[in-house]
Amino acid sequence: MKPSEIPWPLQTNPGLRGQESGGRIINGYWDPLEKTSPVERIYRRLPGLKGFGTTARTGYRGAVEIGGILFVAFSGQLEKFTSAGGASVNVGALNGTKKGFFARNNAATPDKVFVDPDGNIATFTPTSVTNSYPDADLPAVNSCCDIDGFMVFTTGNGRAYATGLNTTAVDALSFGAADVKPDGLTRAVRFGSQLLLLGPASTELWTNQGLTPFPFVRSQVIPRGIAGPYCIAGHEDGFGVALQWVSDDNRVHRLNGYTTQPVSPPDLDALIEAVIDKTTLHTGVYISRGHAFWQITSPTFTWVQDLNTNKWYERDSYLQTFSRIIVPVKAFEKWFAGDSKSGNVREITSAAHDEMGDPFRVRLESGPVMNFPAGERVGRADFMFQTGVGLATGADPVETQPKVEVSFSDNGGQDYCAPFERALGAQSKTEQIVSLVACTGRSTWNGRRWRIDGASPRPFGFMGATQQVSPRLIARRK
Repeated sequence: MKPSEIPWPLQTNPGLRGQESGGRIINGYWDPLEKTSPVERIYRRLPGLKGFGTTARTGYRGAVEIGGILFVAFSGQLEKFTSAGGASVNVGALNGTKKGFFARNNAATPDKVFVDPDGNIATFTPTSVTNSYPDADLPAVNSCCDIDGFMVFTTGNGRAYATGLNTTAVDALSFGAADVKPDGLTRAVRFGSQLLLLGPASTELWTNQGLTPFPFVRSQVIPRGIAGPYCIAGHEDGFGVALQWVSDDNRVHRLNGYTTQPVSPPDLDALIEAVIDKTTLHTGVYISRGHAFWQITSPTFTWVQDLNTNKWYERDSYLQTFSRIIVPVKAFEKWFAGDSKSGNVREITSAAHDEMGDPFRVRLESGPVMNFPAGERVGRADFMFQTGVGLATGADPVETQPKVEVSFSDNGGQDYCAPFERALGAQSKTEQIVSLVACTGRSTWNGRRWRIDGASPRPFGFMGATQQVSPRLIARRK
């Protein structure tokens, strides 16, 4: 009989209950392959983490590169790094503990500002921090951004204040009122040539018209707000692919011209809806192997969207249900992030197959192979992986003899059998296709689901699998 293709998902789909799941992708994504390749796609591991900078701090609050220096805010302190990384150098005490936002202007020596949603504001240089603002005409603010040489600040009562061009000076009348809806303002961001002012129930787009004292004019209003201050990403320098945010309807929306388009699947919408305190949500972006990733994290989950394919995946870290990555930033032509497990700064890179020595397990769960209502006798299953990926000089045995685990479920994914271990091959030993060969019994009316776990810190590449009734073996080359 012809083998049955095991259906692997294009995006994660855990479902409300396991029996409805279309399969899951955790810590993985897929690349399309050419028509001349053996299969249509290959599943890979999401980029891991390796070391860059160390600190004695806790409570990562955000980072920015200005003038070849990476400034990193922590709870109560501002640190800095050069492109060499290593131990940080303290810049000064920085009021507050919450994540915040940086802005700068285009002066020859840029003025630099940090603001958090609690109203803490500071200006800083490479050697000092001043926990106040130099112009008393600026009221209490909750976010900031920069655009066209101006620094823009928002207030909870719905005003946006702008500095003068390339200065910290603020005219008391240099403000615009984002008052189409009386919802106040939560966040300001620059995206391209537009200034977005986001409140809990609306988003206003403003453009620079060169007016005085406030240079910006409202151009459009979008009837969708933002769920929390850290719920928007895609505007960061070095990304520029798409701007997305968690909106007031508990869905992720993408800016599309002067409207928004919901892009999140129902499973993610339900998770967002269940988060009561939306200030605990934080988003971020990074690029790896040409793939642009948009990520949302809560205290209980992390989901990642590959903007190349518009597919969603889950991400977690060792012994956690969410990713340790916090608010990535591009600096020195690399992508860095805070680390929820330390006060250090990590590089996000596909060259790392673990997270700072912690296992970074790829898990793929298939959809069911169905023969409703009778089930199907399963004699064998075969799995096609990239083989010969061991490293002769690596740690023994996890790198010299990497393995994967394969297991199956006949009750809709509620329980999986004890896994079968299969070798991926020592360095350059590419002969075999990894096979699970066993008489594994008859599946139930739920169908047979398969699970793959790959935690070895070596490249992971999975290209598909089949199951069939016959248990007959195919001789392997030695």
